[in-house]
Amino acid sequence: MMELILKPLAYLSIKWAIDDLKGRNKKPIFDWILPILFSVFVTIFLYLTLDLNSSEFKIFFESKGFEVLGNFILALPGFLFAALTAVVSFGNKELDITAKVNPPINKDGHEISRRRYLSNAFSYLTFLSLALLIATVFINYAYNSNILNFGITYYQWGYLLTSFIYFTFVFQMLFILIITLYYIGDKVHQPSHYPQDK
Repeated sequence: MMELILKPLAYLSIKWAIDDLKGRNKKPIFDWILPILFSVFVTIFLYLTLDLNSSEFKIFFESKGFEVLGNFILALPGFLFAALTAVVSFGNKELDITAKVNPPINKDGHEISRRRYLSNAFSYLTFLSLALLIATVFINYAYNSNILNFGITYYQWGYLLTSFIYFTFVFQMLFILIITLYYIGDKVHQPSHYPQDK
């Protein structure tokens, strides 16, 4: 049962074939390294601007910025599900071709088509946006209801840890979305093989 629920996570196990001269797979850079790096920067910023002794200070989760981010995440699942539906039903035969140049590879080591890659990407993005939506609602409730009264030290580090985890997945969603848009806007229009491969 859980395997079916967590099936969208299969996107994370997809690898890109060797895509540079040194034989490195660049996909983890966009899946994890850049999101974690950006999340670290945001968390450091939140730490440096943290002033719990001020009666007028509001943490990020109580600010208008979090409300705007929450509204953005609220709008994403419908958009991403529509994109997933479009990819699955779009009749372009080029999407069903397994590219001979740098094709995506699933966890079983099999090359997959462009349509399968995009379907997995949008499936994971939809799953992640729904998870972030639930997390946003929970965080908003927890911090506005003042149920997190564990002492100032635990509160501070809990806030920073929550921020780090939350923004890691927010940035992961954004970077995967950007790469997926690049894939749709440019990669799928490139020839599936070099002229000499014909």
